[in-house]
Formats: sequence, structure tokens, C-alpha cells
Amino acid sequence: MAKEISQFSILQSIADIYYSMHLINLQENTVIEYSAQGQAKDILSKFMSEDAPATVTMVQVITATIKDEQLDEALSFTDVSTIADRMKGKKFISKELSGRNVGWISASFIAVDTDEEDKPIHVIFTTRIIDDEKQREANLLNMSNTDELTGFFNRRAYEDNIKEYNDTATEADFVYVSMDVNGLKIVNDTLGHAAGDELLTGAAECMRQCIAPYGRIFRIGGDEFAAIIFANAETLEAIKTDFTETVLNWSGNLVDSLAIAAGFVALRDTDERSVTRIAQLADKKMYEEKTKYYSRKGVDRRGQKEAHTALCELYTKILKINITDDSYQIVNVNVSEQTAEKGFADKISQWLYNFGMSNQVHPDDLDNYLEKTNINYIRDYFTHGKTSLQIFYKRSFDGVYKQVMMEIIPAKDYTETNETCCLYVKEIDR
Repeated sequence: MAKEISQFSILQSIADIYYSMHLINLQENTVIEYSAQGQAKDILSKFMSEDAPATVTMVQVITATIKDEQLDEALSFTDVSTIADRMKGKKFISKELSGRNVGWISASFIAVDTDEEDKPIHVIFTTRIIDDEKQREANLLNMSNTDELTGFFNRRAYEDNIKEYNDTATEADFVYVSMDVNGLKIVNDTLGHAAGDELLTGAAECMRQCIAPYGRIFRIGGDEFAAIIFANAETLEAIKTDFTETVLNWSGNLVDSLAIAAGFVALRDTDERSVTRIAQLADKKMYEEKTKYYSRKGVDRRGQKEAHTALCELYTKILKINITDDSYQIVNVNVSEQTAEKGFADKISQWLYNFGMSNQVHPDDLDNYLEKTNINYIRDYFTHGKTSLQIFYKRSFDGVYKQVMMEIIPAKDYTETNETCCLYVKEIDR
């Protein structure tokens, strides 16, 4: 017959998992220690006694354990006098707190039994060290916000930062920098993508050396970069001079030279307070610099606008979409398409789905449309090395269904961690 395991043995085994574990009697305001390890044991030995109320002991222990910046929050969470009300109808509550000496701690109250009002009578209070987990979490977050090639923040991080700064930029030293690497396509087409990567990493090194000490740099597209920095007028002029000289003196193994068009706009030099608007002004300055560069090189780019206009007229939608963060940028879409009746939404996945479900797609084609415009389907499709996804369906134009083709093509900066694509919709039943 198997040896019977005592409840105490089971409880002890569970207790050993935790940094500390205590039973609190909420009605009698007492606390009993089941287990404590390391510094927790040393701290508890100073404050715990049979006569000390649980309310007092908890305050003393938490004050000695938790960092000052989280102390008020921690004391509120561990307030024994309010636990019964806060846990009414709940099995447990927990919170992550930053310890003074042991890193991050997960603290939990677990209800043991309850009264007729479903409020706990006894609770078990546990703490568990989660510093390694928080570090892994931080590393994963950093990876999701970092451009693999350059090591700069990526577009996802850029969008988050712009939301934080937008309409709240008040510091006079705030400067937005828009940058674009000149000639990347020519290098890619003539010398290959290895040379193109060298050009980008060379540009990133120049930015890192001259601009990064003053703020954050983002790679927001294939050859597009932005920076948010803080510099007074004198420092900003020094940054510009240093950056120009550093770029001019750069040379690589596959590429001889480097050119970066840059537009700097300081908050103090404009009446604008929206970061989005300041970014637009910086973009304008950057494009002016780019135009001057190509003019000096004898490259006529005047026909590009006309070519872009002609291309747009062929398509009902042109979007740059990012599967990774479920976002999109509008290149060309008629305002009539940007309505709730046609499924318009903030997320690309929701917009595509809503469009299909808003009677815009012919019922015979709906299942195929919904399947192939699903974000997971698109991701899997390009994971297998495909270069173009074409989706044919009939859609409504003023109540008349016409055949259209949606084509999704990976952008030149497409990676497994930054799944950027171009989406085109073209009427083919004319």
C-alpha cells in the first residue's frame, strides 16, 4: 500500500516554491509563517512576533522589502485591513513589485475560506522572485522594438513614441530629425543587397556617432530614419556640422561613399506644438535636401510625381501594411473608401475583414476573400518564400459587382520580425 502523504507535506512542498508564504487570519489579525528564504527570512525575523498584529507586521515587512518608488502602491496592495473587501468573490489577487535587493517579486493573496458574504476569513500571502522572467520579458520587448540590421528602434517603437510626444512636446530643446539614405536603390540594383546593407549600416553608424548621444533614433522604413533628440541651438549646429563631416568621410568595402538627406526642425523655431506636424516640416526639409543632392548628381526626378499619379489612377487602394503590428499607411485611397459603411478601421486586419462583411464582396467570393486576407494566412504565405499573393473577387461599385484583383507584395524591408508589404487593389473588369 502506498504511503499516505500528509497534508502538511503537500503544503510544505508548495511553500518551498515561494520566496515566502504566510497564513493571515483576517478576523483575528494574526499572521503565521509557513516558509521564508534568503533575505526574506532575515527581514521577517526582525518584525514577526506572536503578539504583533498582521496589519503592523505587513507594513514593516513591505517597507523594508520594496523600493521607495513603488512603496505606496505596495502598501496599498498589502493592506490587511482592506483585503476582505477587496477580495470579495475572488479566489486570489496579485501584483508585481520591485524589491530593494532581490529584483522583481510577484506578491499574491489567495483565499482559503470565506464567510457568508463571500469575503475571505483566512488568506495565504505568497511572494515569488520573478526577476529572471521580467528580464526575459524586457529582452523580448526590446527585440520587438529593435530593427535587426541597424540596432535602432523600429517603426513599432516609433509609433509608440510619437503617440507619447504628440501634442505634448513642450521642451524648447526638442528637435525632430528626418533622414533618408540617398541612392540605396541604385546600390541595390547595381552592386547587390550586401552593398545596400553596408550602405545602411554605414549610415546607421554615422547617426549613432553624431546623433544618438542626444536622443533616440528609429529606422521607420527601408532607407528612412527619424530621430527625436534634445539640443539647444549651439549644440544643434555642432551636431549638424559633425554629422555632415562624418557622412562625407565614410567609406565601406563595397560602397565608396555615403550621402544622407536630413531635415532638422527644433520646437523653438516653429509655432507648431504637434510632433506629427513638426515631423512633416522635417520631412519637407529632408526632401528639399534630397532634391538638391540628385540635382547635383544630374538625376532628373521631376517625372516621378507624374508617374506616381498615373500609378495611383490604376488602383482603388494602395497601402503599405505591416503584418507584424497589424498596421497600415495609406499611399492612395479615395476618401469614399474610408467610411464605416465600407469597413474602415484602425487595424489592417479589421479593415480587410470589415470590408468583406459589409456587403462589398460578392457572396460567392466571400469565403475565399476572408480566408486569404486573414493576417495569419498572409504571414504563412510569405513564410514559404512566395513573392506575390493575388486575390481575385467581385466587389460592389455603386451597387454593381465588378471583378478586382488584390495583390500583396513583400516590401524591400520585409523581414520575419518586420513583415512590411505593399497592398494594391485594381479593377480588372473594365
